[in-house]
Amino acid sequence: MPRSLSLSSLLAAVVAAILGNRYNGALPPSKYDDAPQLGCHPFLPPLFVETPPAASHPTAVLAASRTLEDLFATRFAKGDIDSLSVAVITSEGALYERNFGLLRGNESKTSPSTTSDASYRIASISKMFMTYEGFILQQKSRLSWHDKVDKYFPQFKYRLDGFNPSEEAPTQNESPVTLFQLATHMSGLGRDWPPGVASDWPHAATGGGPPPINGLPFPSHDSVFKAIEQYHMVSPPFYYPSYSNTGTGLLGLILVAANGATGSTEEPETYAELMKRDVFEPLGLSGSHFLTTEENRHSVVVPSSDSEIVDQDFLDAMNSAGGQFASLSDFIKLTQVILNPRRSESLLTPYSVNNWMQPVHTFEEDNWTEMGFMWEIVKIPDSNGRPRKIYWKLGEVGDYHSTLAIHPGTGYGISILMASRHPDASSLVYEAFKTFQPAIDSALAEMSRALYAGKWMSEDGQSLARIVVEKGTLWLEQLQPQGVDALKLFGSSGRLALRYSGRRDEFRIDTGMADFNGAKHIGCYSYWVGQDLWGVRDGAAINVLYFTGDEAMRQLHVPSLSMTMSRA
Repeated sequence: MPRSLSLSSLLAAVVAAILGNRYNGALPPSKYDDAPQLGCHPFLPPLFVETPPAASHPTAVLAASRTLEDLFATRFAKGDIDSLSVAVITSEGALYERNFGLLRGNESKTSPSTTSDASYRIASISKMFMTYEGFILQQKSRLSWHDKVDKYFPQFKYRLDGFNPSEEAPTQNESPVTLFQLATHMSGLGRDWPPGVASDWPHAATGGGPPPINGLPFPSHDSVFKAIEQYHMVSPPFYYPSYSNTGTGLLGLILVAANGATGSTEEPETYAELMKRDVFEPLGLSGSHFLTTEENRHSVVVPSSDSEIVDQDFLDAMNSAGGQFASLSDFIKLTQVILNPRRSESLLTPYSVNNWMQPVHTFEEDNWTEMGFMWEIVKIPDSNGRPRKIYWKLGEVGDYHSTLAIHPGTGYGISILMASRHPDASSLVYEAFKTFQPAIDSALAEMSRALYAGKWMSEDGQSLARIVVEKGTLWLEQLQPQGVDALKLFGSSGRLALRYSGRRDEFRIDTGMADFNGAKHIGCYSYWVGQDLWGVRDGAAINVLYFTGDEAMRQLHVPSLSMTMSRA
C-alpha cells in the first residue's frame, strides 16, 4: 500500500532503472534465432528447483556474491537507508544473505544492529502470504477460486452500472465477482474504498490514496461492504486489471468465512488468527505478525522518519491487503517452498504452486508486463539475451520498502526489505538480478552439460546421439537409432531442441510443425500444435527421451525403442 508512488509510476521507475531506456520499453529480439520461421527455443530444464548450486560454488556464484556485497555496501554508505536486509535465495536457502544498518533508525546511538530475524512492515507483500493461505484452503476443499463472493457473503452487492444513464447494466448473475478475480485484481473494484474526498479539485489533486493518507481511518468490515455497494466499479469484472486493496482485503475476510464454514466453534475468527494457525506457525515464520506488541517490539525495525507506522493497526478488513510484518528469514522460508513445493515443510502441492505461478493477464500495450495470482510479472533478458519472467511483489508504506521476487525458470529469488528514505527497493532488486543472473545461467548450463550433453552410444555401437548446450537450450544434434537419421524423419534438416516435460530428466524432442499448413513466423504455436503430433510405439511417444543414473553412470533412454545408450 504505497504512500506516494503509484503502481504505474513505480513500474515506470523500474523500467528506467533496469532497462535504462535502452530498448525504449521493448525487449530485444533473440540474438541467435537460427530458425526464424519457428523462433521458439525451449529454455534449459529447471534443475535448480531441487538441486540448486551451493553458496560455495567455486566460480560464478562466489564471484556474483562478492560483486553484490560491494554493490549493497556502496549503496548503503550513501546514508539514506536506516536498515537493509537482502538475500539471494534457492530452494535450499540463501546463496547470499546480508543485513546492514540499525534495528531502530530513530535511536541511532543505542540501537542494535539489524538481523535476518528483524521484522519490517511489508505492506502489499502481505497479499502473497494471503494467496498462499488461499491455496491451502483450496487443497482442503474449503473453497474454489471460481466461487462467487456471495457464496460466503450473501449480502454482497456491487454496482455494475456506468456513469452514462442510458446504458443498461448487467445483473450480478450475468457478471459475477469471483475469488479468482479478487486474487488477480480483475474484479473491477476500486483501489482503496471507502475513497477519500478530493474536496479541493480542480484546484488541488488531494484526497486519494490508502488510509490514513486519504484522511480516513482503516475500514471496518461494514464500511468495506457499504463502499462496494455505493461506488462505481473501475470497470466490469474480468475486463481489465485494476489494483485493488479493497478486493484483496475482502478476499482475506472470505478466507476466514470459507475456513469457518465447517461449523466448528473452534475455527479462527479473524484473518490474523487464521494466518498464524495455517501459515506462520507451520512454516516457522517467527517474524510474521500484524501488530507491534510488548512481546515483539524488540525485533521490529523502526525507520528514522514516519515511525508512527510501526504502531498502526490496519484492522481485520485490511490486514490481508497490507497489514503484515515479516523478516528476511520469513521471506527466505516462503521463497524456498514456492521454488520447491516438494520440500518436507511445504504446505502446498506442486500442482497448487504450478497453478499459482501462471500469468493471468498480459498487458497488450507493452510486451514485458503481465499480471498473475497477486504477482506482478516482468520480462527481462537473461545473459543469453532471451526474455525471462520474474514474478514479484512490491511493498511500500511510509518509509518501509520491500520486494519479494522469484525467477522460477532458473530456480532462485531475491528479497529486499528496507527502512529507508530511499523509496525504490525495486531498482535494487533489479541490480541484484542483473548481477546474479549470469552466474545462475552459467551454473545451470554447467549442470545441464554434466547431466545431458555429450556423445551417447548403444552397447552394440549401432545407435548414436549427440547433445550440446548452447545459449540456454539443449540441442539434439544427432539421433541415429539403429543407424537411421531420426531427425530427418521428424522433418528437420538440422538439429532439434529438447523440451523439458516437467518431470525430472524427461524430454520431448521439440519437433513442432515447421510448415503449419503453410504459415510462417508463428513462433511457439508451431511447437504447441506439434509437440505431441507423433505416434507411439511400445506405449511411448516416438519423440520422448529420458535419462537415468548419477553423473558417472548416466544413461540415455529411447523408450519407444526400448533402447539405452551410455556416454561414449
